[in-house]
Amino acid sequence: MMKTVFTAVLFIACGTGAALADQAAADACAGSLNTEAKAIYAAAVGSVGSTDLKSLLTEKTKSLVMAGTVSRGTARDSAMAAGHCLEMAQ
Repeated sequence: MMKTVFTAVLFIACGTGAALADQAAADACAGSLNTEAKAIYAAAVGSVGSTDLKSLLTEKTKSLVMAGTVSRGTARDSAMAAGHCLEMAQ
């Protein structure tokens, strides 16, 4: 019985650690992004996993373009850069 409990606790701890490591890697990646890509990353990171990444990036990027935070001419490149980091957070 005690061995089963220990195994379950170890399994949960390892699973949680992996999730935290992915988020830390994603945040570290985002630190190297340009200002626009960082804005897209910040707008999308809280919703990663709730929908597909392409749809999420499209929605958030369009919203930031309409708000004037992201330039229409560079939106695609910035979204792709942010998407690379967001993939790590999934």
